This record gives sequence, structure tokens and C-alpha cells, in this order.
Amino acid sequence: MKSTEISVNSATCYKNNNLIFSDVSISYNDGDIGIIMGPNGCGKTTLIRSICGIQALDEGQILLDKIDIKNHNNNYMDKIIYIGHKNSLNNDFSVYENLEYLSAFDSSSKINKINEAMKYFDIYKYRNYMVSEISEGNKKKVSLARLLISQKKVWILDEPLSYLDDTAVNIFTNLVLNHQKKGGITIASTHYDFSKNINNVKYLNMDPGR
Repeated sequence: MKSTEISVNSATCYKNNNLIFSDVSISYNDGDIGIIMGPNGCGKTTLIRSICGIQALDEGQILLDKIDIKNHNNNYMDKIIYIGHKNSLNNDFSVYENLEYLSAFDSSSKINKINEAMKYFDIYKYRNYMVSEISEGNKKKVSLARLLISQKKVWILDEPLSYLDDTAVNIFTNLVLNHQKKGGITIASTHYDFSKNINNVKYLNMDPGR
């Protein structure tokens, strides 16, 4: 993989004239795992969405390889996969159909890896179930299974551990470790620090009262 750097420079964001966060600066390079922590309402999701280019900053900038992600010459979206806190799943599709459908929007996806991804997260047995028929934990696994299908280098994840039991958390952590070994970058907001025994972790505490 070609070397990649994401830089958040003096990022500031308001909502309804209320300050969400200010002057946030951090950078991520090949093999980095970024963990963004803090209580509800501190701006974790807003920052994650800003890094994805979904949420506009009021001040500051976010760069990919020294080029602003708002610049049309930047190939930012070719490098990142974003999985939000809310599962982007269709309740009227089966587990397999959801992964097939979502993969169609990712030019890097390898459709032939869908079965492998479901087996990795132990949801293969639910492949023909409608998403409406499975638990919240298994819905989260379906969303995260996209990481095994996509070939994107940068994973940006909002609360990826919600609804997961300890076994699933360990499975997810091993997946992040494997991505790191390949030089991939993972940036995740979370209430739970999953970084035990992981190197190259960059922490960002969004708690305004710390």
C-alpha cells in the first residue's frame, strides 16, 4: 500500500451556535490506530463525520497526504470506508443481500469475500435471514463484515463495539490488528478502550472536563 497520512489541523465545529469541539489537531499514518474517547455529547461522532468529509468544519482543515479533503483533486473517498454508529442496513433484505448491496457502492470490494466475511463474524448461519429477524449484536457484525470485503486502506468507525459481546469484541480487535499489520489505518470513536496489547495507538480524549 502507498504511504498515507491523515492530518486533522485545528478542527473546530459548532452546532446551533454551540461549540462542539475546538482546536483539535492529530495526525494518523500507516499502521496507526486512532481511538477517540469521551462521554456522550462530547463531539466524538461529529469529529468522526468530519474526518469522513460528511460534516463540515467551521474552522481548521483535514488533509489527506497534505491535500484538503474538500479539494476535488483529492482521491479521499477512494481510500476510506466509513461505518457509522447506526447500521446502514435494509430490514427487508437478507444478511447476504445487504452485504452484496452495500459492496456494490465500494469499487474496491471483492464480492467473493462475502461468505468469508460472514464466517469470520460467525453470522454465516444467518445469511438468508432478513436483517429485521436478527439481534442488534448480529446487525453490528453485518456492518463490520464490510471491512473484510472492502480493500480500503483507511477504516473510520463510529462506536464499532456497540452491542458486541466479549467474543465479538476480540474478533473485531484481531481484525484491526491484521489491518494494522498490512499498514492500514483505523480511526474509531468508542466508549470502550479495545487497545490492550496493540501498538501504535493514538488516543484522543474529547472529554471537555478532563
